[in-house]
Amino acid sequence: MAKIGFLDKTLLAIARLGEQALFSEQSGLQQGLLQGIDVRVKLLTFAFLLILISISRTPAVLWVFTVVGIVLALLSRVPLGPFLQRVSLFGPVFTALFAFPALFNIITPGDPVLTLFVLPSSYSWGPYVVPRDLTITHQGIAAVILIVSRVTASVSIAVLLTVTTRWHDIFAGLRALFVPRVFVMTLSMTYRYVFVFLRVIQDMYRARKSRTIHAGTASLERSWVASRIGFLFKRSTDMSSSIYLAMVSRGYHGEIITVNRFRLSAADVLWTLGVVVAGCAGIAWERGVLP
Repeated sequence: MAKIGFLDKTLLAIARLGEQALFSEQSGLQQGLLQGIDVRVKLLTFAFLLILISISRTPAVLWVFTVVGIVLALLSRVPLGPFLQRVSLFGPVFTALFAFPALFNIITPGDPVLTLFVLPSSYSWGPYVVPRDLTITHQGIAAVILIVSRVTASVSIAVLLTVTTRWHDIFAGLRALFVPRVFVMTLSMTYRYVFVFLRVIQDMYRARKSRTIHAGTASLERSWVASRIGFLFKRSTDMSSSIYLAMVSRGYHGEIITVNRFRLSAADVLWTLGVVVAGCAGIAWERGVLP
């Protein structure tokens, strides 16, 4: 198999990012359950769900939140494959790599489950102590399961929000909820113009590829990448000034006017009541308040 050069890898990465953005936009236009909910209600209820996830103490309840997120994705006509791919990448896989050291008694002392090896003696470096027996502890396993479950549940809810709501609706909803306009403005401009700069990067790499007869040395390629980084930085600085002047010339005075007109419906009220009642009942059951 022919080796893929860094130019091809960069172009493929840019194309994948564009596909992911298109997937979110297309999912947000589907006629599903969550797409019909007012964006302000979705932002508040999803924030409420994330708070409940952060205070949950048992993996079972967190697994329920994850399953609920998957069911809501199906009811919202979100393609399950890409949804699970996003959740699994940033949830169990990424988090498990960082939480892995917590399995051992060096990080989480407790009851040993499996002894990996025995050192001649214990060692200490200042406040850090390496015990004689390096073991996987019961408390460490419980801690890793809890962390991975919490992150997976949180990511499933966050991804569900982004794939069922278009980004410009999210920005308009944040402003309607009185989030500071500087914050919303920064997020909005960043999201819009990151694709402009991706197109610039794509054009640069495509132009370089079309003029390349054979691959250069690693030193030459690093030098070219460094020069493109500097060029892109200067291009972004010049573009930011031009964009601001263009906005001011068209009447911008610090507030972005959107065409979104939000109206609450019976479905929004039912959704809010369902989320609040079900979420509070789950936490109450976990704490032993409900039988």
